[in-house]
Amino acid sequence: MFFFEKKNQKTFLLLDLVNTKKQKFFASFFQKRSAFLLLFLAAAAPAPPWEERYYNPKPAPGDLALPIPCGGALILRPVAVPAGNAALDDRAIQLGSPSAELGFNEYQRGAFLAAPFTADGTHVFYIGKYAVTRDQYAAVTGTCPAAPTPRGRIAQADISWFDAVNFTQLWSSWLLANARDKLPRHGQAIAFVRLPTEEEWEYAARGGASVSESDYLAPTWPMPEGIERYAVAGAGGSDGRPQQVGQMLPNPLGLYDMLGNVEQWVLDPYRLNRVGRLQGQTGGLVARGGSYATPLAQLRSSMREEIPPFDPARNAPTHLAFIGFRVALAADAGGGLGDVAALRQAFEALQHDPTSQGDDPQATIARLKQQTADPAIRQGLDRIGAQLATDARGRADAARESVRAQMEAATALAYVVWRVQVIIRAQQAQLDNPAFKDLQNADDLARVKRAIAVNQADQQTALDGYARLLREAAIGPAAAVVADQARILTQELRGRADRRTRFVEIAAKHLAELGAGRPVAPDVMLKDIVAVPAQ
Repeated sequence: MFFFEKKNQKTFLLLDLVNTKKQKFFASFFQKRSAFLLLFLAAAAPAPPWEERYYNPKPAPGDLALPIPCGGALILRPVAVPAGNAALDDRAIQLGSPSAELGFNEYQRGAFLAAPFTADGTHVFYIGKYAVTRDQYAAVTGTCPAAPTPRGRIAQADISWFDAVNFTQLWSSWLLANARDKLPRHGQAIAFVRLPTEEEWEYAARGGASVSESDYLAPTWPMPEGIERYAVAGAGGSDGRPQQVGQMLPNPLGLYDMLGNVEQWVLDPYRLNRVGRLQGQTGGLVARGGSYATPLAQLRSSMREEIPPFDPARNAPTHLAFIGFRVALAADAGGGLGDVAALRQAFEALQHDPTSQGDDPQATIARLKQQTADPAIRQGLDRIGAQLATDARGRADAARESVRAQMEAATALAYVVWRVQVIIRAQQAQLDNPAFKDLQNADDLARVKRAIAVNQADQQTALDGYARLLREAAIGPAAAVVADQARILTQELRGRADRRTRFVEIAAKHLAELGAGRPVAPDVMLKDIVAVPAQ
């Protein structure tokens, strides 16, 4: 009995111990599960939207707002790239600086740019209006800020290139899952987020098609208020660290902090400049635009710096306190499988020389290939055909650029003709006014007549130059080329509110007539130009 009682006592003690452990286990389990459920519900519940001032301190028409996790958003701006509408058309642009002082790094070179999306009838790509901020970076990479703050609006810096790329990957995936309908499309392809290329970044920094050719090629975009109003840089305005985005004035495209504040990672690997073109060896990474530590006098749109991707002292990717990033929207170049046929047709069209006046060399080569079965000869003919097609395309592209340049110059002369006509009409009306004649002596009347004669001579000079330009431009280009370049030029001039826009149609009409072999008399040109209404 005693043994049984002892045994039962041990049993009960053991059971109590087991029950106690079970209770603690289940209590801990349910406590952890409740915490998990709370976290899950908190993540699932929509976060309250941020106030716009925390992600878009300077709203403007044309802003594209895309959401990010945690209730925030990130703003992008469209950058117009006027070009032809064929599937493989692009735009020739200039990058770099004509100064040879740092020629191996940023000497002037030509490049080509095309844009995948369309806005207001113009080809565009999208680039971040501001550098990515601390709050935006935290929200996308997994740590929602308790609430957006002014401190969170400081440009994110001290991150590696790999961190910036990871941000674009995370945000692209999140957008596809949560806001796919807000992403623009290129054909069937949905946009994704990446770092901008060097060409995109510099074209946007310079002002793109929204500025004149001379302003585009200048060291910086036009800054009438002084560079210190556009860039956080130098000892005076930076406080030795990154600042809030959007505090300064924007560039002509509405982009902030393209120069100064934080340097910005771009997508491409670094390459040296071999006098007008990139050298063949790829190197480290590229950061653009200078930072808060850069003297104001050294800031320029061509500024680029090679950054080693890895830091040997830390055995880790390089991240520096003055480098951040902004994002761009891109899309599959082909636009989706449905556009393959259109791309093939566009490529085949480009193989043929549109300026050739005789037999098509490609057709001749095709006939020669049919007449021989020798593989070596056929391969040789293919190489000749490829080189001829490349040379022909270069000539055709140069001819298109020449037509647009000549049309732009012609519109400038047409505007001069029109403007001088306005002055002549005012002077003639003054001369015909009886009250003016009664009040003026013979010398005053003679002076007005001489002014009219001088203006008429100047008008004739401008009209002669206009006609000569168009006659030269009319040699060779087809009507389709003229119409296409007129459309592109209209987009360019309209984008910068240029007064010459209204004369493009007149110049294109005259050029098409001359190209078709129908002469246009100078008095007809004058009549068409002066009939353009004032705006």
